[in-house]
Amino acid sequence: MSIQLLKPLFRSAPRVLHRRLGTTRALFLKQVPDIMWINPPAPFTQTPGEKPGWAERLGETDQQQPEVVRSLASLDECIEDLYTQSLRTSGPILRGTDEVRFGRKYIGMVELPRYLVSAMDSLLEAVDRRQLRSDYLRLMDALRSTGQVTPVGKGKGNNAAKERMEQDEKDRAKQELLEDMKLYKPLPGERIQVVIPGTRPPPESLVKPGTRLKPHSLEYGVAETLAYLASMAPATYGVVYNVLQELSTRIPGLAPRSVLDFGCGTGSVLWALQETMPSVEKYQGIDISEDMLICAENLVAGVPEQEGRIRDIEFQRYMAPPTSDQSKVDLVVASFALSELPTDEIRKTTVETLWQYTKDTLVIIDRGTPDAARIVSEARDQILGTNQAYTMAPIPNDLPDPTKDTPAWMYFSQRVQRPMFTMKTKHSKSNTEDLSYSYVVLRRGTRPENPVLSDPADVDSQQHSPVSISEAQSNPDKYLPNGYLRKTQERLAGEAYYWPRIILPPIKRKGHVTADVCTVDGHIERWVFTKSHDKQAYRDARKASWGDLFPHKPKSTTQRPYFNPKNKDDADGDQPKKNRKARRIEKHLQQDNDE
Repeated sequence: MSIQLLKPLFRSAPRVLHRRLGTTRALFLKQVPDIMWINPPAPFTQTPGEKPGWAERLGETDQQQPEVVRSLASLDECIEDLYTQSLRTSGPILRGTDEVRFGRKYIGMVELPRYLVSAMDSLLEAVDRRQLRSDYLRLMDALRSTGQVTPVGKGKGNNAAKERMEQDEKDRAKQELLEDMKLYKPLPGERIQVVIPGTRPPPESLVKPGTRLKPHSLEYGVAETLAYLASMAPATYGVVYNVLQELSTRIPGLAPRSVLDFGCGTGSVLWALQETMPSVEKYQGIDISEDMLICAENLVAGVPEQEGRIRDIEFQRYMAPPTSDQSKVDLVVASFALSELPTDEIRKTTVETLWQYTKDTLVIIDRGTPDAARIVSEARDQILGTNQAYTMAPIPNDLPDPTKDTPAWMYFSQRVQRPMFTMKTKHSKSNTEDLSYSYVVLRRGTRPENPVLSDPADVDSQQHSPVSISEAQSNPDKYLPNGYLRKTQERLAGEAYYWPRIILPPIKRKGHVTADVCTVDGHIERWVFTKSHDKQAYRDARKASWGDLFPHKPKSTTQRPYFNPKNKDDADGDQPKKNRKARRIEKHLQQDNDE
């Protein structure tokens, strides 16, 4: 009997294997001619847990031919080897592989420490709730109005004059369109909204409903600081906690001792460091608002001293360029600060200064809006242009941002548990909040090489040197359940630099999972994982979440047209289809022009 005929037998699950082994034994014995037996063996049955051994069973007969004995002995060894191999390849699906657990970024919900909630609550006790609500609405109006951080046409120089000319052209085009719309008679109950291509209407004010907001910013005084503490500080803490937790997981042995926090506000980064990086000994917070720094100092004073707390804490209003290498710090964090700066020139200067302070790692976090994501992307390009850094997260390469010049932008989301004072300030009955954010993590040096390509011998040892199942079960910390050696944290950290990242929530359907990923090649692709292609990859894909690194290979890949940059040369030949209302308006305008 050929060994190739036995291989399909062992592709099934182990629970069916024993039954099929008995069937194969019976069929093989029937194929032996009776002339080769002097006393044929009597039929017998085998229990499911019994190890197959036909050479020993045939020893009970009086006489047998040597050819039969050798054939059955070789068949016994072949089946035993294939049985052991089937336990490794067709065994139970692992409940998450080490690679998937290492690349997981998703945190279900972040909860503020109780000592921090108590300190915040004590600062907000004597505040008038109505006034706090009014200040919160003003703060939200300012944040929602800065979709375009630098107002069009503001400032001096040729760029401002050019922006004013472009704005005047848009205003004239809008006025002409309004004049043409007067000739169109809408249907009863039909509303007409005029939107110039390339622009979006500004949001409405929360303080004065019905009034369109103009881009503006607030100076954080006492009232604005307390409103920020009651409404935005918990969500900001959750986002910073997520990013710092990912940073400490992705870099084994990371132990920064000094941290610079630009735009510290009420100190959200300080308390996130307290929970994620206990090695920090010195913290320096910088913020232009004196009231923000006073609030942060009051929080530090209101939190009881505990073991592992950062001892050296300092707050300053201004940040001067570093004068020596001793003034540099291990970790620099700029959270929700760059979008508050008034112009792009100031942002570039600030990013350059932050990079001069950075000794090892720079983390930039901002809001999840298109303009904030653009600011983060431009800061990444600026630092990568120095040829002294590489990107650690979220993009798994040092190529340009794949969402640049596209309608999309790269952002993520984190859920945070709201304290009671936040629920009262926002007049919300829900105790959870989702905050969108965009971020980038940059490190000095060159990107580590892919261990899969740089050390193929180690890969061969990982794949072709399995141990027995019993030995693997007796030592689960060293071996996987299928007998393969577990990868070290250092090797997983090296391979994670070349894993794609899921940039949107996966679409999970029956029998397959679809995920949009940012690949190492710098493209946005849609990957499909099916149960028939790879059960382990399918199982891990169903448990994957938005923002995770995913190491498995898909069954099929397709390019996402939505994320492809638009070619201006082909704009005329590739126009999107117009809806019925637009076609009707165009038809009326054409008739009026003909008349």
